[in-house]
Amino acid sequence: MNYKNYQNARDAAWKILLDCGVERLPVDLKDICRQLGVRVRRYADVRGMSDAALQADGLTFFSWGKPVILYNQDKPPARIRFTIAHELGHLVLGHVAPRQRTTVNREPSPTDDPIETAANQFAARLLAPACVLWGMDIHTSEEISELCNISKQAAEFRAERMAVLYQRGKFLTSPLEQRVYERFLPFIKEYQDLRPQ
Repeated sequence: MNYKNYQNARDAAWKILLDCGVERLPVDLKDICRQLGVRVRRYADVRGMSDAALQADGLTFFSWGKPVILYNQDKPPARIRFTIAHELGHLVLGHVAPRQRTTVNREPSPTDDPIETAANQFAARLLAPACVLWGMDIHTSEEISELCNISKQAAEFRAERMAVLYQRGKFLTSPLEQRVYERFLPFIKEYQDLRPQ
């Protein structure tokens, strides 16, 4: 993925966190979708789903001009959260428009195409913002999975990226990221006060 696409996905996630007033982990996706006018429904609630669509963990389309995210209710809750955030990324990043729908949604993979990678980047940064994890001194995939309520595999990808950021010391370098950090600061301090020393 080229840096500009990465930067767009990252900045879009930060902007959503700020615009929707998110200040705690795990991120409340239902509230974000409600604020953005995105309906979220289970596959089981929709009649006539094609077999191909049912193979995906989730998909996005427009109904009467309004965005709809569908998800496979048979997946674990943490996976469902990432799926919804991923599909929201497709909407926010302009990957799907009226009369279109997304086609692939599964656990992140290093071999994903650029559009899927961008949606995964968006989802990871929305659900597990690096500056917040850094402020809380979170390092492991287990900590990330538990704190952010995301799947183990998604948390492993996030932990790998966090390790690179910790090594580089690249936090709070963007005004948007600084604003996200400030928004989460009371939550970060609350977490630090409760964390065993």
